[in-house]
Amino acid sequence: MRRAALHHVIFAIIWLTLGCALPPAMAYSSGAVDRTIEVDDLKLHYLESGAGQTVVLIHGNAGNALDFDLGAIEALDDHYRVIAIDRPGHGASERSSKADTVEEQAKVLHDELAKLGVEHPILVGHSWGGSLALAYALLYPKDLAGMVLLAPAAYPDQNDPFLLRLAGKVPLIGEIGAMLGGSFLSRRVLRGGLEKAFYPQKLPDSYFRTVLKSWLGRRQLKAYFADEAQLKNSLTAMSPRYSGLTVPTVIVTGDHDQIVNPATNAHRLHSTIPGSVLLELRDTGHEIPQTHPESILQAIGMLDTSS
Repeated sequence: MRRAALHHVIFAIIWLTLGCALPPAMAYSSGAVDRTIEVDDLKLHYLESGAGQTVVLIHGNAGNALDFDLGAIEALDDHYRVIAIDRPGHGASERSSKADTVEEQAKVLHDELAKLGVEHPILVGHSWGGSLALAYALLYPKDLAGMVLLAPAAYPDQNDPFLLRLAGKVPLIGEIGAMLGGSFLSRRVLRGGLEKAFYPQKLPDSYFRTVLKSWLGRRQLKAYFADEAQLKNSLTAMSPRYSGLTVPTVIVTGDHDQIVNPATNAHRLHSTIPGSVLLELRDTGHEIPQTHPESILQAIGMLDTSS
């Protein structure tokens, strides 16, 4: 999830109070392999599976590589080498103050892929991860074979609440959590937000349990707040340049997305990026990697990478 209503702040506080952290070892349904690489003094975690041209999967905010372990990796790894990253500060990846903006994270990802020997990958970015893919394409257009943007957050949201804009000031987080108190925090509130993200599909109980156990710890929560606090300014600076993009692009959106408005993001972006393709999924919400993982393979097949 990336888009920014006040309830996202409440959910983040729930996770802060729970103090959850990603377990040191996970069993992945896709059979993907755990890997870690050190880049610019940061230890970055990712999942890898398959062989062939590299497809890089970039999760939203909050989230981690596990978001793609519910069908997306399996849909792709018969055809591609799949790398699903934990963005800096999320999942099991470390973070520094040099990775607070989407542009800075694009540079970290570029260094990570270079160290892995990856050339001309296809980037697949979901929600906030779509913002990162766009930043990467603007910075390194000649280094990409193409990009698939799933429910992308492409333009600044004018409705971000004041509390969220303050979220980048990390010391406030603990104070807010203490002020609200544990009695205010409930699984029902968290479930309600996730149900909105999955709507009109049902929130899988298994995914809800995964989120409760492993989505965010204190470190990951700080990354979540920092990501959200910086994104509006980045998108304001980036969006006027989208019309100059030449990277083959497919944009996938759900017609019932209640988190990132399709009309003001996916559709607007499609009308701006020359030659882009729009794939709108019927009766689908925001969580495309979990509800329609097969659409990622479909979208990659629609990329025109001949030039």
